[in-house]
Amino acid sequence: MAVIVTGASGFIGGAIARALADRDETVYALSRTDPEIPGVNFQHWDITEAAPQAVQSLAAKATAVFHCAGISSVSADDDALYAVKVTGTRNVLDAFPKARIVHVSSTTVYSSAEPHAELWEEAGPKDPSEFTDAYSRTHALAEQLVSRIRPDAAILRPAAVYGPGETMFMPFLSKISKKGVLRLPGGGRQKLTLTHVDNVVRAALACLDVPSAAGPFNIGDPTPYRLKDAIVTHFGRMGYDQVVIEGVAKDKALVTAKLGLKVKGVFKRGDRAKLFLVQYLQSDRTYNLSRQQRVLGISTTQHLIPSRFQ
Repeated sequence: MAVIVTGASGFIGGAIARALADRDETVYALSRTDPEIPGVNFQHWDITEAAPQAVQSLAAKATAVFHCAGISSVSADDDALYAVKVTGTRNVLDAFPKARIVHVSSTTVYSSAEPHAELWEEAGPKDPSEFTDAYSRTHALAEQLVSRIRPDAAILRPAAVYGPGETMFMPFLSKISKKGVLRLPGGGRQKLTLTHVDNVVRAALACLDVPSAAGPFNIGDPTPYRLKDAIVTHFGRMGYDQVVIEGVAKDKALVTAKLGLKVKGVFKRGDRAKLFLVQYLQSDRTYNLSRQQRVLGISTTQHLIPSRFQ
């Protein structure tokens, strides 16, 4: 029997594939590029297309599918995001109709226009038409698809994921700092649930151990962080250049980001990532994690406690 991981060449998919291999599972990585993970078999598949015969032949022996494939950039082309996250998800479900499905989603499926204060899972996904960005909209559409076709599937919603090999939140914050200064809406005083990649892996493996677990699960470190404290701690551990965090008014940051995107768009250089971040940091983003504990039976780890307190 075998366990399938889509998107194993990515940050989260790769971490899950390595953990499954460490458990001596027979693991097949299905992606466009070989992740070259020891103990993991590779089968090429662009999930925006129907499964080739080689992939179809795996269906009979696949006990579980961890669907992690996606595009990490919120600035990606809308059509590309839809093709991977929506069409690709449908193709995966069609290819493995009998396997246990664990779908990796995101807390971006909750409304971006409202504060996220200890949100329970039933707060999302919001109506996809409410989202102004294709990244969040396609995550919501993919979740709706999974819920309709495979109501027995487990859906993992990690908050902003960080850790070795990270590709989005923390690297982007490092990138936008200038001369050692990182300017954030509200000065980084927001309370955020963050998710170390090891906690995502722990939740994913629990979905194998608790096959009856279904529906959405918020996944995160146990206690929300004050963003500026988390940044300073994480940058120090990961070897990023240290920064001084300065504040900018939230409404001013939002107007500036929207104007910057509009101006750059005239020259075909619009980058939606900055606007996405500013919108994300307009309020606290915290999530109720009791379901991951109660149903999956896991306790996650608070990774960003300063070392002197550990």
